[in-house]
Amino acid sequence: MPRAGSPAASRRNRVIEVGMPVGVPPLPARVPDGKTANVDKYYMVDWVLPPTQLVDLQTAQRAINEAGRRLTEEGHRVRCLHSTYVPAQRRWVCVFSASSAEAIRKTHEIAQLPVPHIESALDLTLMDRLAG
Repeated sequence: MPRAGSPAASRRNRVIEVGMPVGVPPLPARVPDGKTANVDKYYMVDWVLPPTQLVDLQTAQRAINEAGRRLTEEGHRVRCLHSTYVPAQRRWVCVFSASSAEAIRKTHEIAQLPVPHIESALDLTLMDRLAG
């Protein structure tokens, strides 16, 4: 078990901002002049599930989707774009499109899941694809 504050411990249950997934448009938002603008950011939640913790991932995924729908109706755009579970590593990875990191936190609170730490990052492979 990693010690608190160690690099291994800090890699657990994090949200990092990533570039736009290919083929998935961001949610449009209204700007003051009435036009729409794509202002959403992309985040990745990377959970490392403890071996003793039994998690019904399908139920958790449905709770996240429902929480995102509710928040979007309230004006805080958030949706889960992609979710993958890697059983050998006990990792659950979700990619979100959201208006803010706070929307990700609220989504987890509504879904009654632990609220992860949020970190900014860039998807460098996306930049290469756009430049090419």
